[in-house]
Amino acid sequence: MSGTGAAGINPVKAGASPALREGKVMKLPPFLSIDRKRIKPFSDVTRYGYAVGRIRVLETKMLNTQRLERLVEADFESALNILDEIPVGDYLAGATLALEVDEGLTAYLRDVYASMEEALPRGSLIMEFFLCRYDFHNLKVLLKAAMEEKEPQGLLEGLGMVGLDALRRGVENPAAMPSPYREAMEEAVQRTSPQELDTLVEKHYLAYRLFLAGREDSPFIIDFARASIDLANLKLVIRARLLSKEREFLDAMIVRGGFVPAVNLLDLFGDPPEMMARKLEANIYYSRLMEIAESEDQVVRLTDFDRKGEDQLMDMVRGMKRISVGVEPIFAYLRARENEVLIVRMILIAKLHNIPPDAIDRSLRKLYID
Repeated sequence: MSGTGAAGINPVKAGASPALREGKVMKLPPFLSIDRKRIKPFSDVTRYGYAVGRIRVLETKMLNTQRLERLVEADFESALNILDEIPVGDYLAGATLALEVDEGLTAYLRDVYASMEEALPRGSLIMEFFLCRYDFHNLKVLLKAAMEEKEPQGLLEGLGMVGLDALRRGVENPAAMPSPYREAMEEAVQRTSPQELDTLVEKHYLAYRLFLAGREDSPFIIDFARASIDLANLKLVIRARLLSKEREFLDAMIVRGGFVPAVNLLDLFGDPPEMMARKLEANIYYSRLMEIAESEDQVVRLTDFDRKGEDQLMDMVRGMKRISVGVEPIFAYLRARENEVLIVRMILIAKLHNIPPDAIDRSLRKLYID
């Protein structure tokens, strides 16, 4: 792991692609179309050939639209039988409780990561891009528990790269924590509420992923990381406005490096939704972000925002199907598997709570495979 702190990283100075530079966006960002000129020479991507060969077989056994429709209509037991048609079903056999569903899906995802890590070439950072999420999650859980003087709840063991013991030691002694978690810890001591802690850890997480994308030097993964930052920043603006936060709070928590410059979002702070839309309507990409935040009754529902935002990111991932070799197919596969786990969990938990199929269908996110 790099010894550079994520929140203070300048990815361009760190040797990343110039695509990382933050600036005014006057047209659709590159990720909305595949530009062949951005694809690396064949000699630069063949090192991923073995891993890509493996996932092309595995992609044929993923959740698709036809299976998804059957899952939504089935009862819980029948849904488990349908899932037996794909690998995840082996991990859910005999499940009857939500806890057993969660344990099975966690074990499945752990094996997906482990299998892909074995196939990747030496020096690849793609696994760290995905797995650092669990380390930041666990750090957040431990920090909250320390703040509230309670036992930590919701730790995810065996999915990150740092390990729970190292994170626990780091909470006691931040100097012993590896970067970028040390920098998050050092800034966390200045925060006084669990909500601020959540936002701070998310900031460091997104900044570190952008750094890793730059080091991997894939324009498409960089685009994904930047778009993720934009979505998180827009959600932060909405939440800060709903909670009557000060502009200084937003300035401290907003993540730099997205397609939308931070100063533009700060300028929007305090404006009502209709004013925000008018300011952004001249820019197609900005307007697309605002569409995600809109609802029919003009009340922002952050759960709907999350779903629409994830659908936009999945559109980007699906665009990577056009790339036949390189790190991008690996990235798309791992993201698709994570999305599959999320959807399966959502459906099964809904079945256990007797939620009707039409309500489940409205909450689902886009699949990678049609």
